Amino acid sequence: MITPEMRENLLKEIEGPLRKEGEELLDRTAASLPVDSGPISRVHEIGFPSHVILETAQSAHSDLIILGARGCGPIKELVLGSVSHRVLLHAPCSTLVVKSPFPTLRHILVTVEGQEDATKILRALLSMPFREPVKMTVLTVWPHPRVPWLITLGQSQLLEEKALENAQEMVDQIAGQFGAKYQSSGMVGMGDPAYVILEQERILNPDLIVVGSHGRKGISRFLLGSVSHTLVHQARCPVLVVR
Repeated sequence: MITPEMRENLLKEIEGPLRKEGEELLDRTAASLPVDSGPISRVHEIGFPSHVILETAQSAHSDLIILGARGCGPIKELVLGSVSHRVLLHAPCSTLVVKSPFPTLRHILVTVEGQEDATKILRALLSMPFREPVKMTVLTVWPHPRVPWLITLGQSQLLEEKALENAQEMVDQIAGQFGAKYQSSGMVGMGDPAYVILEQERILNPDLIVVGSHGRKGISRFLLGSVSHTLVHQARCPVLVVR
């Protein structure tokens, strides 16, 4: 029979090595940060990791959470671990999901749905102190339009061309808002947004994808939209979800 005293002693024996390992990890992480990164606060707690991360971000009024994606199984590089997934869904701020090291940050694929969406992403990116010149590719995706059955094929083509023209003007304008400091351009895709973005990731090989959370209002305001959800699960490069 295990007495309360035996249980307490057992917990202490288990907790000791874990705390030591955690402190060593914090030491290594702090030592790897740039010397000019600013003050460093260390948090080492026992509990559910996602709960601790979310509560810490909330209390510290964090601007950004950086997470590793640690999945399980043969396709682990394509899925999020449970902790990363929960934090991503409920984070009170923007979240950067890192699946593999990216020693350079020279090309960012910025995905937008409209000007309101772009304004939030632009504000977030322009506040970041990039050390080297960064190329920005602004991408918007026009879904295949649903047109009334009475519209002729010629009229449908004209509507589609006009929509694509307006979309190109929008992304060109957004790209111009980055200023002369950045090499920026705009492009328009057509089809399923998540598929198009993932295809452009394969073609352009960016170092980072930036996407809005597109959460809904009310009780589900922190839930990711379907496109953001697909990207953070399937993109191979890091993904920054801007809230």
